[in-house]
Amino acid sequence: MLLTVALSLSAALTYGVSDFLGAVGARRTGVLNGTAITYSLALFSLVVFWAVVGGTPSTAAVVWGAVAGVAAIVGFLFFYAALAAGPISLAAPLIAVVGSLVPVGVALLRGERLSLVAWIAVLLALAGAALISVTRRGAPVGIPPRTVLFSVLAGGMLGLSIVGLDFAPTESGLLSAVVEIAVGVALLGVLLIANRWNPVRRALAVLDTDHEHSAPDDAADEVAVVTLGRARLSSASGGILLGIANGLIVLALHSGSLAIVSVLVGLYPIGTIVLARIVHGERLAPVQLIGVVVAIAASVVLAVPQ
Repeated sequence: MLLTVALSLSAALTYGVSDFLGAVGARRTGVLNGTAITYSLALFSLVVFWAVVGGTPSTAAVVWGAVAGVAAIVGFLFFYAALAAGPISLAAPLIAVVGSLVPVGVALLRGERLSLVAWIAVLLALAGAALISVTRRGAPVGIPPRTVLFSVLAGGMLGLSIVGLDFAPTESGLLSAVVEIAVGVALLGVLLIANRWNPVRRALAVLDTDHEHSAPDDAADEVAVVTLGRARLSSASGGILLGIANGLIVLALHSGSLAIVSVLVGLYPIGTIVLARIVHGERLAPVQLIGVVVAIAASVVLAVPQ
C-alpha cells in the first residue's frame, strides 16, 4: 500500500505541474498546437522511462493502451481547452473530481467494495464539484459555462483512460502508457492536417479562448516571438513531465487498487492551484474555495483504506 500511495502522489505532483505548464502554453499557441507539442515530448520521455523499467510486450497491452490513448487525447484537448478558458484554479479541481469518480465507478462494477464512509466521500466530491462551479455576483473569479462543460468532458475521458491503463497486463510494464501517448500523437497529427480545411478549423476553434491568430504588428514582432517561444517551451516542459506522470500512474496501478490510485492522482490540482496563484494571482470566491477544499478532502478520504 505504501508503494502505491507514494507512486500515486508522485504522479499527482508531476501531473499538476505538467498541466499548469501545458495550459500556459496552450493559451498562447492554441489548444491543438500546444497539445501536439506536449504529447510529442511526453512520448519521448515515456519511451526513455519504459526502456529503464522494462517489460514483456503483449497484444493486450497494445489494445488497452490504444483504447486509453483515444480517451486520453479527447480528454486532453478538452482539458487544455478548459484550462485555457480559465480560471485554472477552478477548472483543474473540477476535472480532477470527475476524473476520479469515473474509475471509482468502474472499480465498483469490477467488485471493489467501498464502505459507508467512502460513499459519503463520493457524495462530498460531487458537492465539491457543484460548489466549484458556482458563479455569484461580486465574486472575484467566476467560472464560465464553457469551462464547466469542457471540464466535465475532460474529466470523464481522462478517467476512462486510467481505466484502460488498469486493464493492461502488469508484466507489460509501461508499454500501455507508451501506446496511449503514441496513439494521441498520431491522432493529433491527423487533426493538425485536417485543420487546414475551413470546416474542421471552425469546429476546432471552439477549443481556443483568447487566442490571437492574427499576425502581430512590426513593433511587437520581437516581443511576440519571445512570448511564443516561451509558450512552446512551456508546452514542451509540460510534455516531459506528462510522460513521467503517466509512467508513474501505470506503475501505481500495477501495485494497487484502481480506486485508490485514481483518487490519489486526482489530488494533482493542489500543485496546479498553487502555481496559478503564484504566477497569475488567481483568487477564489469563498464558496468556490470551500468547494475546492471539500473535493480534495473527499479524494483523501476515498484513498484511505476503510
